[in-house]
Amino acid sequence: MKKIIANIICLWLFFSAGKDVFAGTKYIVVRGDTLWKIARSNHSDLKHLIKSNPQIQNANLIYPGQGIMIPINADIFSSEKLLNKGERELLQITNAKRAESGLRPFALDPLLSQAARKKSIDMKEKQYVSHYSPTYGNPAMMLKELQIQFRNIKENIGAGHRSAYEIFITWLNTSVNRENILDEKGTRIGIGYAEGGLHGHYWTILIAD
Repeated sequence: MKKIIANIICLWLFFSAGKDVFAGTKYIVVRGDTLWKIARSNHSDLKHLIKSNPQIQNANLIYPGQGIMIPINADIFSSEKLLNKGERELLQITNAKRAESGLRPFALDPLLSQAARKKSIDMKEKQYVSHYSPTYGNPAMMLKELQIQFRNIKENIGAGHRSAYEIFITWLNTSVNRENILDEKGTRIGIGYAEGGLHGHYWTILIAD
């Protein structure tokens, strides 16, 4: 436990000081894309998008399969502004456990966090606890609808647990959820919490690579 707490402190410093780590996310161009459409769907500014991709010589010519960096304002990535207290704690505990296991920490993805929060709110409002949402379908369907890029997506959910620590321990004691948390291929995480409803507390994390 002392080791986990020490790792949490180190990670807190990492997230507070290392804002450049969250400079952006990679997007793969698909047929029909334009830089304007990509900027709009990813809540970015077109001028900032062009400036962040100096490899693009002609802004009017992009091709399917091409990788583009989606810039995100550092303020958006600030955990204090993006996440509430419980969500921040869950991020810190999760990355502390990964560090303890010799894995790289997840990068906080604001778009995934928005999706995770939508899922938690949906579970609260529709009174269910399931990976399949009556509103969005399964996690992959949900991210496609929200136009969030991913190769593989994994989801942990839970309800009724008052604190981040309680839900985290529950996930660690479930083999599939534990494997998701310690996924070697996962690079990005989104965290969403909703209070109220039948079970009082709803938690969702989305892990993508």
